[in-house]
Amino acid sequence: MGQDSTKDEEQDRQLTFTQRARRAQIIDVTIELLAEHGFSGVSLSQIADSAGVTKPTVLYHFTDKATLVRGAYQHVLDAMVESVGEAVASAEVAERPSVYVRSIVAYFVSHRSHSRLSVEALIHGEAGTDSSARWKPVAELLKSAREARGVKGPSDSRTAALIIGGAIDAVVGEALEDPGYDAVAASEEIVDLVEQRFLTD
Repeated sequence: MGQDSTKDEEQDRQLTFTQRARRAQIIDVTIELLAEHGFSGVSLSQIADSAGVTKPTVLYHFTDKATLVRGAYQHVLDAMVESVGEAVASAEVAERPSVYVRSIVAYFVSHRSHSRLSVEALIHGEAGTDSSARWKPVAELLKSAREARGVKGPSDSRTAALIIGGAIDAVVGEALEDPGYDAVAASEEIVDLVEQRFLTD
């Protein structure tokens, strides 16, 4: 998978402006179709038709459906990391765990197709198998925030990060199932948990 990703990145650098725009268009269409129909409900032909290109054009940019799905998921992941990362980086160290919770929930609520594609990627194994990639950044935010606040008590940052991640996943998932569910208000409940349970002695 790492080699495929490197190959795709090298290919992307060699593309013309028009080819990059076409590749981005195919990815955008793929995200929307996967979000609406799921992995098994979307074919390369459907993607090509929706993007207004031929199937060979899709295959020129992506060798097969799995590669295209990985590219779409990576696009979603990069966009989320950029948005949430900017919000976290601009906050005080002591406040970063809470900012992380608020910003990631807000991002996925306002980008519903990204949320659905992330679920599809997890189900079909396109999100990778290294769970530490999800919990370690949150654990580091918690550790740094505790140090900044002078919190001395014992803490299991890994378990705390897993609990926070699970709560975020549940809230975002509920918002996908019920558009009327107030995920932003729910994120404040997660923030309260973080503040009271993981950022105090």
